[in-house]
Amino acid sequence: MAETTTTTTVGTIGGYSIVRREPLETLEGSFLELEHQRTGARHVHIECTDDNNAFAVFFPTTPRDSTGVAHILEHVVLAGSQRFPVRDPFFSMTRRSLATFMNAFTSADWTMYPFSTRNAKDFMNLLDVYLDATFFPRLAEDSFKQEGVRFEFEVPEDPQSGLRYKGVVFNEMKGALASPQAAVQRAVGKALFPGLTYEHISGGDPEYIPDLTWQKLRDFHAVHYHPSNAYFYTYGNQPLEMTLEAIERNVLSRFERIKVDTSIPDVKRFKLPTTLREVYPLAPGEDGAKRSQALIAWVTVHTSDSFRLLAMRVLSEVLLGNSGSPLRKALIDSRLGTAMADGSGLQDDYREAVFGAGLKDISAGDAEKVQQVVLDTLERLAREGVDPEQVDAVIHRLEFEKRERSNVGFPYALKVLFSCLPSYNYGGDTYSALNFDSDLERLEAERKNGHWFEDLIRAELLDNQHRSLLIFSPDSELEERQRTRELGRLGAEEASLSDQDRQRIVADALRLKADQDAKQDLSVLPTLGLDDIPMKFDPVASESLAAGAGTAANVDFYPLPTNGVTYLDIRTDFSVLGPELQDLLPLFSRVLTQSGAAGQDYVQIARRVAADTGGIGAAAQVQSLAAVEDFVQSFIVSGKALDRKLVPFVELLTDLIARLEIDPPRLKEIIAESATRLESSLANLGLQFAILLAQAKLTAEGALNDRLQGIRMLHVMRDLAKLGEDELGDVIAKLQTIRTTLFTQGALRIVVTCEESTVPQVRELLTKLVSALPESDVDGNAAPKPQPLDPTPEARTAPVPVAFNVRTFKTIRYTHPDAPALLVLANYLRDTFLHRELREKGGAYGGFAQASTGAGFFYLGSYRDPNVVRTYEVYDRAARWAIDSPIEPEALKEAILGACGDVDPLESPDIKGRREAVNRLTGFTLQERERFKQRLLQVTANDLTRVSSSYLAAGRGVQATVAGAELIAAAQKEHPGLFENVPPV
Repeated sequence: MAETTTTTTVGTIGGYSIVRREPLETLEGSFLELEHQRTGARHVHIECTDDNNAFAVFFPTTPRDSTGVAHILEHVVLAGSQRFPVRDPFFSMTRRSLATFMNAFTSADWTMYPFSTRNAKDFMNLLDVYLDATFFPRLAEDSFKQEGVRFEFEVPEDPQSGLRYKGVVFNEMKGALASPQAAVQRAVGKALFPGLTYEHISGGDPEYIPDLTWQKLRDFHAVHYHPSNAYFYTYGNQPLEMTLEAIERNVLSRFERIKVDTSIPDVKRFKLPTTLREVYPLAPGEDGAKRSQALIAWVTVHTSDSFRLLAMRVLSEVLLGNSGSPLRKALIDSRLGTAMADGSGLQDDYREAVFGAGLKDISAGDAEKVQQVVLDTLERLAREGVDPEQVDAVIHRLEFEKRERSNVGFPYALKVLFSCLPSYNYGGDTYSALNFDSDLERLEAERKNGHWFEDLIRAELLDNQHRSLLIFSPDSELEERQRTRELGRLGAEEASLSDQDRQRIVADALRLKADQDAKQDLSVLPTLGLDDIPMKFDPVASESLAAGAGTAANVDFYPLPTNGVTYLDIRTDFSVLGPELQDLLPLFSRVLTQSGAAGQDYVQIARRVAADTGGIGAAAQVQSLAAVEDFVQSFIVSGKALDRKLVPFVELLTDLIARLEIDPPRLKEIIAESATRLESSLANLGLQFAILLAQAKLTAEGALNDRLQGIRMLHVMRDLAKLGEDELGDVIAKLQTIRTTLFTQGALRIVVTCEESTVPQVRELLTKLVSALPESDVDGNAAPKPQPLDPTPEARTAPVPVAFNVRTFKTIRYTHPDAPALLVLANYLRDTFLHRELREKGGAYGGFAQASTGAGFFYLGSYRDPNVVRTYEVYDRAARWAIDSPIEPEALKEAILGACGDVDPLESPDIKGRREAVNRLTGFTLQERERFKQRLLQVTANDLTRVSSSYLAAGRGVQATVAGAELIAAAQKEHPGLFENVPPV
């Protein structure tokens, strides 16, 4: 059990003692901390006016090996329970709900089950399912075999076809661990926390996952998933009493308090630093000469101490937070590598926080030099002092994060939980972590006494011997060695099998398949009805104004309650650029915000960004038109700032777009860092690259997206990385041509989301911004659109032991009468066919269908898939599933419900303004969206059959796979001609 603090009861609610109640002024609500009197279950509630209500329950889970018991248990827990004894209630509820978030997570030492929804009935439905799943799961042996690991023959019914490991988590972790980032995470736990749970891989190592047994899984649940080891969280305007009563009635009334020890002791501190070497996979044939990483990592403060953790967060941001930060700059300036190492920064998902700093793309022999740069820089800062302006900038960012209520990334309701999770989990002051004003005041007071951060550097880093130099080198033979070990283990196991054992494995496989094929009675699960779907979208008021007299730029203002934050998008049309310049737009996006401007170098600009904004970014976007086979090509510079920082914010934007300065050394650094990030992320980009490659074979829009975000973009960055500083003059000239072509007075369309009272000030400032730009001197003619790529089936090899398989069909646009039916069909195929065939039977981590009704695509996809040929055979059958199989009314209703959730995403003020602006630009008007939603409710079974026949069964799909070379070679051997082109990514 985590550490606890002595508290005094201030009241009761039902069977709960209210341990603490405090105001939360930033949320216009209250913080309540409760403890269940009989079981000891803890509960934190955030009472506020937000109608997106959230729930989570998490359990400290402390595995003692790398079999993945906590992770596999997370999957099996969601595979049927006492009240809901169906095979996959979690996935079934995704189509019976309008949840704004549903998922589960396994961290290094906890497992969490969160959801959020804006519908009160939906909240109680999901609460029932989540509570029964976590506390009363069936934990069926077949669920363990399906989700975790099992023996099965290559051809399940043929005992002579070769023994194999199958299982969703087994394949998921093969993909998840095939990256440098995963190697770093493993090494941090192993090197810095010997003897503790963190030295193991909680997600599971495929080499050890087969050692886990069903009984060990059940034992782990019995110990860890008890109310006495449970931490609950709720947020929103849902009455707390109603939620607590449901938890009491369905769970807590059935338990008594027990002693659960999931405590994690302090790590025994090293007397001398250590060194650890690890390897990560590299594709055969690739040059690994300068592809190593070095990370220097320390164990620092207890994450339960909200004040010390805040101080370390500030220090970490000061040292590494932006390109002008002193430790980051010293590392990049050393030219030993090209980008910050994975694991750089502060990691607070351990009981004791880890700080790391290092470099990627180094020679393995330079690791000690990287360490010396880190130590020398820290010594200099401790001796000469930390720049107080950089500290002020970080504290400004914390203030911004506290004020902003954004649903980008995660619902804000869950971001609140994550912000206080370390303190809550490890027995600290949860309220202080959440409402950190007092900690911040204490920090400011300590700073006034002098040398605070300098002393912190000495105490937690320089004088702290509990550090390790972690060296990661690429190994082109690693995957083959792992595969050989796996096959050797399987061979030994198979050699020991008797005929009876073989028949048992065959029988188990056939029984599991029969269970997967069996029709389930989903009527036991709660569900929303179609009459629970809100049919109207909230209108978003706006005002379009010229950016001051005499300027040609228009500004669309969206006045919304933003809590004192202004969001600003500067849009311009990049269709006027030729193909060669369009290829440089991904680089230009980074250069624009990471270079010097107006006589200041990139370090000074980075400091202005940190001190005066909540962040500035830029990107080229291709936005589909709703009714016409065409698209808008937009380059967008986006930024946000507190209202009191509006003047320096807009001045900074003006300097960037009107007075950008690019010098060769800095450009070389940006190119190198961008290329390195892409190369090290290939294991996580496989699905994106496969989707974009397939779409590029069908339309000009797809080809352009591949140029900006896909494999084409990767190749351009690789070529640029080969250029020396003295060869970058032409690139700089082209980047400046992009800027001067895009940013002219008549080319801009500016979108502002802000408080009503801020509009006049913003308009005045934007007048100055526009006036600093030249008038347009280009003809405004669009460049020719790119041609679609060769439609032949294609595979790309990458250093991953799994596959990402995509088949894409060209369909129709949003306003076409068939578009709603295609969206419903995507949900129907995913839920009734692909999930079962690709995930449950095939072992892929994900199998899905998606209708992009904006761009007119429909695609079938698999994620972290151990199969290639089998998956494409499943796609063949999927195209006819809605034609050949009867469509039941309940399944149709669920598909419609899921489609309605797809078109009604959770928004927050920062999203609403810019999304409304894009919708109006592209024809996705409020009226069209409401018409589309009405049509969704009218989709029939005959409609699904018809569109499946018209667009999928009769359509000419294209396919693209990104996978490991061994998988692709095996697929070609099994199915010659499956791919006509197989180059590396």
